[in-house]
Amino acid sequence: MDLGLKGKVAVVTGAASQQGVGRAIASVLAREGVDVAVTDIIFEGVQATAQAIRKEGANVLALKVDQSKYDEVQKAVVQIREKLGSIDILVNNAALTGNMAPAHKMTAGAWENEIDVNLNGIFYWTREVLPVMFQNKWGRVINISSMGGVIGAAGLPAYCASKGGMIAFTKTLALEVAKKGVTVNTVSLGIIDSGVYSKGFMDPTVMKAIKRRLPMGRMGEPGEVAELVVFLASMKAAYIQGANIMIDGGITLGISKDNLGIGED
Repeated sequence: MDLGLKGKVAVVTGAASQQGVGRAIASVLAREGVDVAVTDIIFEGVQATAQAIRKEGANVLALKVDQSKYDEVQKAVVQIREKLGSIDILVNNAALTGNMAPAHKMTAGAWENEIDVNLNGIFYWTREVLPVMFQNKWGRVINISSMGGVIGAAGLPAYCASKGGMIAFTKTLALEVAKKGVTVNTVSLGIIDSGVYSKGFMDPTVMKAIKRRLPMGRMGEPGEVAELVVFLASMKAAYIQGANIMIDGGITLGISKDNLGIGED
């Protein structure tokens, strides 16, 4: 199926991880003929991502960007326009996770750091990119949120607050740009096998319990997320506006005998 994306230019943030969602999204976009700018604070990682997806034949630009700093985002947008010509698609994928503590024990610095990256960062990127999309009278903004922004997760107050804020920001922005040829949508992830959970992010006992609750019996794959994101970026999704699409294998739907470990009668 031709998604009508050939010749478009995309920015994918948070694209350094080899197993990550950002790299998968950038790769599928490149497969569809999109030129891609990949950004991350870890420059060696985005360089590796760029090298991996150049084989798709797309032009790829790798940039080191700390998106918690507005001036770095501004400079990156200028560089991307100079090198690739325009910006048609923005995938706000970069996020900081790892400050696991209940709210009454989280430090102000840890809170501010996650909000700066996860929420302020997507505002900075969007603010700088939207004028380009308005000029083109066409654009796609896709924000990568989490089930934590929908149902919450004890011990992750800053992360969940930032991801919930992202969903609200998406809805507001979608209303503001609806008549300007731009769509804005959120994709909220469940448990995705992106390597995060194998790096000690979560207590093994908790992780085992979560896996037991997965209705489909497995974690999602980064490639599955990428295919959804690229569809939302395409001409086929022109009437999807302000949506929050869950890609979580059904984990947020509720409980069943199976995911409680009781089994069927």
